[in-house]
Order: sequence, then structure tokens, then C-alpha cells
Amino acid sequence: MIQDTIFDCVNDGKSVLIYKEDVQKFMPDIANRWTALFVNEPTPPKSKLIEIINKLGHENKDKLKRKNIEELKEILESITRGKKIVIMFNHFEKMTQLAVDAWGFLLNLESIILVASYSKNFKAIAYPLYQKMEHIREEKHEVVDIKYSVFGILAALGLFSYMKLASLNIGLVAFGLLASIWFAMILFRTFTYVGR
Repeated sequence: MIQDTIFDCVNDGKSVLIYKEDVQKFMPDIANRWTALFVNEPTPPKSKLIEIINKLGHENKDKLKRKNIEELKEILESITRGKKIVIMFNHFEKMTQLAVDAWGFLLNLESIILVASYSKNFKAIAYPLYQKMEHIREEKHEVVDIKYSVFGILAALGLFSYMKLASLNIGLVAFGLLASIWFAMILFRTFTYVGR
């Protein structure tokens, strides 16, 4: 079960990335075992860092709003030293370059564990974070892409139908074969273009 896997990873100090799950539903159980915070999404990073520091009870928001991201990171590092804090958020796919830098810093801290979820493809800039996290994906979410196989079959059917039509005139068999292969390739390229 997903929840047991999340608990095992958090217990081992590993950050977790879950596919198509709302991590907020795991919040009560995780909060019973560790200090847990939920921020809905990872962006904008400055306001999320302020929210996290505020929820940890360090300073009020007005003082924190005047600080830059680097200062907020230092504050967060100092107040979390020696603790185990789980930060949870959804919409990992909304990561920007600035958010990747901020969350990457948090991911590298020993005291902070991230539990995040995503439901769509995310940008390539978020891939370094993705590599550092454990991935949990239920089998019900597995997707098999068969569109290129279907396109190949349709192109082959087009090839054979065109060959049949071209072979009605026996003197032009070589031309018909060449034209049918060309026609099948055009069909396949058209299907792959439309299928994107």
C-alpha cells in the first residue's frame, strides 16, 4: 500500500514523489509520527519558504517578507537543525527554475523530507529533484502507449490496399509496389504527426 511505502521512506530519511495522489490525505497519519507541514504547491518559492518558517513558529510573516530567498533558506536551515520535518505538497509539475533551486536546497538538508505528488508531465528543469526522490506509482496508473503500433498497422493496411489497386493493371507492378510503399510511409508520418 502507498501509505506504508511512504512511511518506510520517511522513516529512512528519503524524500518521496507520488504519481496521481493527493498527499494531503496522508497528512494526519504522518503528522502523528513526525512534524509535518502541508503547502499546496511548490510555487512561488519565496512565499512557500515564508509559509514553512511561519508554520514552524519562528518569525511573523511581515519580518520574513523583507528577506530574500537565500536569507530564508539560512533561517530554515538553522531552525530545522537536529529535527525531522516532513514537508508535503501537490503539483510537482508546476516547478520553475527558482522553485527547483529552493526545493533542491531543502531536499539536501538532512532534517527535511519532502513528500510530493504530480499528475502530469513535468518540465525538464525539475528532473534533478526527481532523481533524488523515491518514486511511488501504483499499477493502476500504468499506461501502455500503443498508438505507434496502431499507426504501423494502419499504414500496412494502406500499403496492401494500394498494392491491390495498383496491381489491377499488370504492366505497372513495379511502379505499383514502389508507389504503395511511398503511400504507406506518407500514411504513417501523417498518423504520427496527428497522434502527438
